[in-house]
Amino acid sequence: MTEISFYFNVRSRETALCQLAGKALAAGKSICILTGSAAATQALDRLLWEIPANGFLPHCSFDAATAEQTPIILDHRAELMTPRDILFNWTDHVAPRFSEFGRLIEIVDADDELRLAARQRWAAYKQLGYTPDAIDMSPQTQTSRS
Repeated sequence: MTEISFYFNVRSRETALCQLAGKALAAGKSICILTGSAAATQALDRLLWEIPANGFLPHCSFDAATAEQTPIILDHRAELMTPRDILFNWTDHVAPRFSEFGRLIEIVDADDELRLAARQRWAAYKQLGYTPDAIDMSPQTQTSRS
Protein backbone atom coordinates (compact mmCIF):
# COMPACT_ATOMS: atom_id res chain seq x y z
CA MET A 1 0.00 0.00 0.00
CA THR A 2 1.27 3.47 -0.87
CA GLU A 3 2.76 5.41 2.03
CA ILE A 4 1.32 8.95 2.12
CA SER A 5 3.13 11.82 3.84
CA PHE A 6 2.00 15.40 4.28
CA TYR A 7 4.79 17.84 5.09
CA PHE A 8 3.07 20.89 6.54
CA ASN A 9 4.04 24.29 7.94
CA VAL A 10 6.85 24.59 5.42
CA ARG A 11 8.23 28.08 4.86
CA SER A 12 8.51 27.60 1.11
CA ARG A 13 6.85 24.77 -0.81
CA GLU A 14 9.39 25.12 -3.60
CA THR A 15 12.42 24.93 -1.32
CA ALA A 16 10.92 21.98 0.56
CA LEU A 17 10.24 20.19 -2.72
CA CYS A 18 13.84 20.63 -3.85
CA GLN A 19 15.20 19.50 -0.47
CA LEU A 20 12.97 16.42 -0.27
CA ALA A 21 13.56 15.48 -3.92
CA GLY A 22 17.31 15.93 -3.43
CA LYS A 23 17.23 13.68 -0.37
CA ALA A 24 15.24 11.02 -2.24
CA LEU A 25 17.60 11.27 -5.21
CA ALA A 26 20.61 10.80 -2.92
CA ALA A 27 18.91 7.67 -1.57
CA GLY A 28 18.64 6.29 -5.11
CA LYS A 29 14.88 6.73 -5.46
CA SER A 30 13.10 7.38 -8.75
CA ILE A 31 10.80 10.39 -8.55
CA CYS A 32 7.79 11.81 -10.31
CA ILE A 33 6.56 15.36 -9.72
CA LEU A 34 3.02 15.86 -10.99
CA THR A 35 2.02 19.49 -11.49
CA GLY A 36 -1.39 20.95 -12.20
CA SER A 37 -0.53 22.87 -15.37
CA ALA A 38 2.03 23.53 -18.08
CA ALA A 39 2.87 26.84 -16.36
CA ALA A 40 3.54 25.09 -13.04
CA THR A 41 5.72 22.55 -14.84
CA GLN A 42 7.75 25.35 -16.44
CA ALA A 43 8.17 27.16 -13.12
CA LEU A 44 9.39 24.01 -11.35
CA ASP A 45 11.62 23.15 -14.31
CA ARG A 46 13.49 26.42 -13.80
CA LEU A 47 13.59 25.89 -10.04
CA LEU A 48 15.11 22.41 -10.32
CA TRP A 49 17.96 23.96 -12.33
CA GLU A 50 18.58 26.59 -9.62
CA ILE A 51 18.20 24.72 -6.33
CA PRO A 52 20.46 23.47 -4.89
CA ALA A 53 22.77 26.38 -5.61
CA ASN A 54 25.78 24.12 -6.17
CA GLY A 55 24.08 21.81 -8.66
CA PHE A 56 20.76 20.84 -10.14
CA LEU A 57 18.26 18.03 -9.83
CA PRO A 58 18.29 16.02 -13.10
CA HIS A 59 14.81 15.93 -14.56
CA CYS A 60 12.79 15.75 -17.78
CA SER A 61 9.20 15.28 -18.93
CA PHE A 62 7.36 11.95 -19.20
CA ASP A 63 7.74 11.83 -22.97
CA ALA A 64 11.42 12.84 -23.19
CA ALA A 65 13.70 10.38 -24.97
CA THR A 66 15.80 10.10 -21.79
CA ALA A 67 12.87 9.65 -19.37
CA GLU A 68 13.72 6.05 -18.45
CA GLN A 69 17.28 7.02 -17.47
CA THR A 70 16.38 10.30 -15.74
CA PRO A 71 15.79 10.06 -11.98
CA ILE A 72 13.16 12.84 -11.79
CA ILE A 73 10.18 13.16 -14.08
CA LEU A 74 8.41 16.53 -13.98
CA ASP A 75 5.16 16.94 -15.89
CA HIS A 76 1.52 18.01 -15.72
CA ARG A 77 0.18 15.28 -18.02
CA ALA A 78 -1.03 12.63 -15.58
CA GLU A 79 -2.11 10.35 -18.42
CA LEU A 80 1.58 9.85 -19.30
CA MET A 81 2.62 8.92 -15.75
CA THR A 82 4.51 5.72 -15.15
CA PRO A 83 5.05 4.37 -11.63
CA ARG A 84 8.19 5.36 -9.75
CA ASP A 85 9.30 5.09 -6.13
CA ILE A 86 7.96 8.51 -5.09
CA LEU A 87 5.24 10.79 -6.39
CA PHE A 88 5.23 14.44 -5.34
CA ASN A 89 1.72 15.79 -5.84
CA TRP A 90 2.03 19.45 -6.88
CA THR A 91 -1.67 19.74 -7.75
CA ASP A 92 -4.71 20.78 -5.74
CA HIS A 93 -6.48 17.43 -6.11
CA VAL A 94 -5.83 13.75 -5.41
CA ALA A 95 -3.29 12.57 -7.97
CA PRO A 96 -4.64 9.97 -10.37
CA ARG A 97 -3.13 6.50 -9.97
CA PHE A 98 -1.16 7.56 -6.87
CA SER A 99 -1.56 4.02 -5.54
CA GLU A 100 0.87 2.79 -8.23
CA PHE A 101 3.72 4.60 -6.43
CA GLY A 102 5.56 3.42 -3.33
CA ARG A 103 5.19 6.78 -1.63
CA LEU A 104 3.14 9.91 -2.16
CA ILE A 105 4.35 13.24 -0.77
CA GLU A 106 2.22 16.34 -0.34
CA ILE A 107 3.87 19.63 0.68
CA VAL A 108 1.74 22.29 2.38
CA ASP A 109 2.75 25.82 3.33
CA ALA A 110 0.82 28.46 5.27
CA ASP A 111 -1.33 29.64 2.34
CA ASP A 112 -4.96 29.28 3.47
CA GLU A 113 -6.21 28.13 0.06
CA LEU A 114 -3.48 25.48 -0.25
CA ARG A 115 -4.10 24.30 3.31
CA LEU A 116 -7.82 23.87 2.62
CA ALA A 117 -7.12 21.89 -0.54
CA ALA A 118 -4.61 19.74 1.38
CA ARG A 119 -7.18 19.02 4.09
CA GLN A 120 -9.61 17.89 1.41
CA ARG A 121 -6.99 15.57 -0.10
CA TRP A 122 -6.15 14.22 3.37
CA ALA A 123 -9.84 13.39 3.90
CA ALA A 124 -10.06 11.80 0.44
CA TYR A 125 -7.05 9.55 1.14
CA LYS A 126 -8.57 8.50 4.48
CA GLN A 127 -11.87 7.74 2.74
CA LEU A 128 -9.93 5.50 0.34
CA GLY A 129 -8.54 3.54 3.29
CA TYR A 130 -5.11 5.17 3.63
CA THR A 131 -3.61 6.60 6.82
CA PRO A 132 -1.56 9.64 5.86
CA ASP A 133 1.42 10.64 7.96
CA ALA A 134 1.67 14.30 9.08
CA ILE A 135 5.15 15.79 9.36
CA ASP A 136 5.30 19.23 10.96
CA MET A 137 8.06 21.33 9.41
CA SER A 138 7.60 24.40 11.60
CA PRO A 139 10.94 25.80 12.84
CA GLN A 140 10.61 24.40 16.38
CA THR A 141 10.21 20.81 15.09
CA GLN A 142 12.81 20.92 12.31
CA THR A 143 15.74 20.76 14.72
CA SER A 144 14.58 17.41 16.05
CA ARG A 145 14.07 15.82 12.58
CA SER A 146 16.81 14.51 10.33
